[in-house]
Amino acid sequence: MVALPPPDLFELYYDGAFHDRTVDVRASAGVTMSRGVSAEGTRAQPSAADMLLDNRHGDYSRRNPMSALWGKIGPNTPMRYSIDAGHPYLLLPGDTTSALTCPDAAALGVTDLDIRIELALDSYTNSQEVVSRGIGSQRSWTLLLGSGLQLSWYPDGTFASQKTAGIAVAVPAVPRQRIALRVVLDVNDGAGGHLVTYYWAPTIDATVWTPLGSATSGAGTTTLFDGTAGVHLGTNTGLVGNGLAGRVYAFQLWDGATSTRKVNLDFSTAEAGDTSFTAADGVVWTVASAATLSNRHIRMAGEIPAWPPQRDASGANRTVPVGPAGITRRLDAGNKPLESAYLRFIRAAGPIECWPLTDGAQTTSPASLVAGTPMPPLISFGSGPVKWAEGQIAGWVEPVALIPPSTDATMRGLIPASVPAASGWSVDLAISGLIDGSVDLQAVDRGAGTDADNRLGFTVDMDADGNQILVSVVAAGTTSSSSTLLTTLASPGIFDDLPHHVRLTVIPQPGLSNSAWTLYVDGVSRASGTYAVVADAPLSARLGWFQNAVTTNTPSVGFITAWTSAGPTAADMYEALLGFQGETAGDRYLRLCDEQGVPAALMGTAADTTPLGVQQREKFLDALASIARADGGYALEQRDDRALLYRPRTTLYNQPPAITLDFSSGVISEPFEPLDDEKLTENDVTVQREGGTFGRASRETIAEGPLSVEAIGRYDEAHTLSLADDSQTLQQAGWRMHVGTVDGLRYPQITIDLANPRVWPLIRSIYLADVGDKIRLTNLPDDDGPDDVDLIIRGYKETVTSKKWQITFTCTPGTPYDVLQLDAPAYGRLDTGGSQLASGISSSATSLSVTVTGAALWSTTAGDRPFDIVVGGERMTVTNLTGASSPQTFTVTRSVNGVVKSHLAAAPVKLAQALAIPL
Repeated sequence: MVALPPPDLFELYYDGAFHDRTVDVRASAGVTMSRGVSAEGTRAQPSAADMLLDNRHGDYSRRNPMSALWGKIGPNTPMRYSIDAGHPYLLLPGDTTSALTCPDAAALGVTDLDIRIELALDSYTNSQEVVSRGIGSQRSWTLLLGSGLQLSWYPDGTFASQKTAGIAVAVPAVPRQRIALRVVLDVNDGAGGHLVTYYWAPTIDATVWTPLGSATSGAGTTTLFDGTAGVHLGTNTGLVGNGLAGRVYAFQLWDGATSTRKVNLDFSTAEAGDTSFTAADGVVWTVASAATLSNRHIRMAGEIPAWPPQRDASGANRTVPVGPAGITRRLDAGNKPLESAYLRFIRAAGPIECWPLTDGAQTTSPASLVAGTPMPPLISFGSGPVKWAEGQIAGWVEPVALIPPSTDATMRGLIPASVPAASGWSVDLAISGLIDGSVDLQAVDRGAGTDADNRLGFTVDMDADGNQILVSVVAAGTTSSSSTLLTTLASPGIFDDLPHHVRLTVIPQPGLSNSAWTLYVDGVSRASGTYAVVADAPLSARLGWFQNAVTTNTPSVGFITAWTSAGPTAADMYEALLGFQGETAGDRYLRLCDEQGVPAALMGTAADTTPLGVQQREKFLDALASIARADGGYALEQRDDRALLYRPRTTLYNQPPAITLDFSSGVISEPFEPLDDEKLTENDVTVQREGGTFGRASRETIAEGPLSVEAIGRYDEAHTLSLADDSQTLQQAGWRMHVGTVDGLRYPQITIDLANPRVWPLIRSIYLADVGDKIRLTNLPDDDGPDDVDLIIRGYKETVTSKKWQITFTCTPGTPYDVLQLDAPAYGRLDTGGSQLASGISSSATSLSVTVTGAALWSTTAGDRPFDIVVGGERMTVTNLTGASSPQTFTVTRSVNGVVKSHLAAAPVKLAQALAIPL
């Protein structure tokens, strides 16, 4: 057995750094950690841990002034807990001398270059040298990372012969996320040129590599210099000033001309702390400078919310039980009223001043949104006050002020002084329902009001009766004043019951002795020009109105906002007012976190996530959960940092397994209790778009599958989701029905004893696996069926004590996430609409006559083979296929999965890997 407890590290953050406090962790009490979605849940819970700290020294008695940590720890003190386990990885500090190197060898010579590297970098945007071969007059190739990727190669070994091909496409990974990168140089593309292609994948052993950007073609064929230099992982050539910072888990060098792997570095033969080792392929690698081989893994980064002191009766045994938690525990505290996307956006963008006009019904003077503003709020003048909390700009925006009939009044408030505003400023108004009468928005600058320094009042008059907007300016001096009409915008399109945004921007231009102005309506510039006086920063804002005595059309007004020129664009403001409809799940997740001041990252790319509907008025974490619910992904905390992470549904598709567990080898522990039930079944699914229509999908007949309504009864589910368009509802319903009708055993929990010596070679894979990754079970008992089983990790619980070291993964079926991917041969084939044996076959027959009952025949193209089919639970590999009409003839290799049996006529014939069209 592996010695217990494993080497661990417990750190507390104080005095500006993390400090090792491992000696205080009571190993006998152990450490228990949980992460992700619980067995019965649908929403990720805050990461959590339990541990007992020895407090005989009194350091954790934070109320005791004599404590060594007095004033240094308290509620939500940051912590980290790590374990050293498994095969190591290369840890590079980011300097220009640290690297892992190997000497020259025959294996380094290739015709077509194919570099593959699996890493987790501190940054994927900093300029860094990733891996290279050669320096000086022995240069062969170099892979650089920065705003994109760049390959340099040197046909004659000198810098003067350098050729480069790069892509300005960001690597789709967040800081410290593990990803595999690949670059292929085809020195002769067969058309008189050469070609460089970049790819990425979740791991280096992936069967599907996704292109990064477009392939770069070059004129003329080229060559690779095969000199006497070895390979450097990390900085070597000095082409960029930054060294590689982060972790390298594997490196492979292939000869693309022959599809031969020449170098295979996976650290499986190394030990943590080694300065030199021989890889399994015989290549000797040596650590240089401050690079190290480490097997440390951060298992939790969180905060300790409380420090309850405990002691026994004698007082000699003093302890503090602590329950570290992820940051979502803190982010979910309190009961702050929900805010609209528009209000959140304004608040986060930092205006000079904003009066939302969302005050309560008894308001006499509306409040400012800008905390600490030493100016009075808006003051009303005129024939009648507005009706507070009765106006509605849009259903997803807070109630605002309603302008009643028979009123002619103004509201005015002072705008705080702002130095940046002297170079440019804007004033905004949100409005709806202005059909009769008029509303005007005015901003007055800080001019002295003298003849030499006029005070300027820029006014936007929204005249519904005239179906026009008039922009004018009044210049007031000591002895005289003047009024200038700057523009009249006819038919502006705002006089209806829809939400609208109006902005006036003024940019002083001292060098031209004038001020440029622009009128924006619903995010679009509708008029612009100049005024022959240089404006100052804004002093005040005024909202005025005139409503007819007899009218049923009462406008709603809100969010009078002043910005510097660095504020959000008018287009962004209008998009926010509309609740960011059409925004992708990834973009919304990052935006909300940014508005909240919470560091966050996105796996994959935002463009591949679901377009969402109007952002509703929800608490922060509820809004993140709405995103994950619509997209089908996971809203999580980062495991190694106090930050958030979103993993979209698309990152679950066609993954290679992060962990492969061979049941027959004894690496899976008790309890091992697969379930053969219908608990996750949804065979009749309705999806309603928030504020829109619905779509429904169902499997009704036995011919559609064993979990159809006819086969097991109706399991109907309804989901209401934030979607951008009504057309998405049917797609969403179909996908959820697909996920809910996968026929197979469920493995809700998989337990692994990490102290089991047979598990030791797998520990690095186990520790790198996280929520959303795939586990593959192989060589299962006959009762479980003959085939491998794929599972998606939803969460896990890990326990580390002096007697036990165990992890239990909470899982859901992974098969639904095998989807059609046309650029990947392994995932590029769909099943027919139906096929069956035309006649029965014996247990050894290798020729099948197959009748196609669907609309499409099986492909007879040689390049589409081989592929596997399943007949009566037996897996067969199709090596040849003929026939231009049904029935077609299959030549097969039998019993691929160990099942040996005969089959009757009409037995269904299906693809072994049933793929779905992805959402």
